[in-house]
Amino acid sequence: MRLAAATLAAALAATPAIAQDWPGREPIRMIVCAPGGSTVDLTARLWADAIRERIGNHAIVVEPRAGAGGMIGAEAVARAPADGHTLLVCFPGSFTMIPHLRRNLPIDPLNDLRPLALLATAPFVFVADARVARTLPEFVARAKAPGADLSYASVGPGSLAHLGMELFKQRTGAPLVHVPYRGSPEAITDLLGGRIAAFITLLSAVQGHVAEGRLAALFVTGETRMGALPEVPTAREAGLPDLTVLTWHGLFVPRATPEPVVQRIAAVLAAARSSAALREGLAKAGSDLPALGPAESEAHIRAESATWKRVIETAGITVQ
Repeated sequence: MRLAAATLAAALAATPAIAQDWPGREPIRMIVCAPGGSTVDLTARLWADAIRERIGNHAIVVEPRAGAGGMIGAEAVARAPADGHTLLVCFPGSFTMIPHLRRNLPIDPLNDLRPLALLATAPFVFVADARVARTLPEFVARAKAPGADLSYASVGPGSLAHLGMELFKQRTGAPLVHVPYRGSPEAITDLLGGRIAAFITLLSAVQGHVAEGRLAALFVTGETRMGALPEVPTAREAGLPDLTVLTWHGLFVPRATPEPVVQRIAAVLAAARSSAALREGLAKAGSDLPALGPAESEAHIRAESATWKRVIETAGITVQ
């Protein structure tokens, strides 16, 4: 799941960084499919500030509309006027996972909404109870040992942590048992207590425990190694290229938005990427700033959706 090519980055870097015009002067509503104060909300607000730098005195209202796995906010934007003044900032699950897990959704996210950019990305780290294993080969061997009965945590059925671990099982043959939790804090508590053996999560949630040696980081899911964990291999280096998986926050508009409007918004977004405050804010939150325009974002999301569809079908995952 490669997120950028050098040619694309160069093209975006060449985009003019001044005097960008938004299509129309009406206030911009940036609907966030997650609660206020969440990382998605933070990404939206950082980008709203960067966009204001480019378009001048233009009202942008960031409006959290959480619920139903992001579908409440997604539906609101899908049914809004397709004039470039109602935007959605959302996470992967609403587009690449939920459509394969639930029936009778109010909208078809991939076909009713159009991605204009990936606003932020972040890799995961695969951590294990250090008493179980400190390397990936050791972990897989322990999991396959007779009577091992090792389990892994997720933050709920159908979550990225769940599907990522199911993909890990499919690629390694490790017979791990899924234990869903309400959130990362509860999962990490049980991981530290020895009640589960592994968890895929953001580094920020476990960095202190890894530094203390209580948890072992076996690989990271980004294209490159993390600066904070330079000795930990990537999934590709560990022989698991399919597990090069990032979480992301994307920006979407109604699918019927006219192409000239899409291209004008895309030009503003490309110019806004040069904002130092945006880069610093995302870095502080542990996120990277990708350089993908509308076509590249759509291709990435559709490829990711196809991957998770195969994983879900192979594992027989259902969500009530």
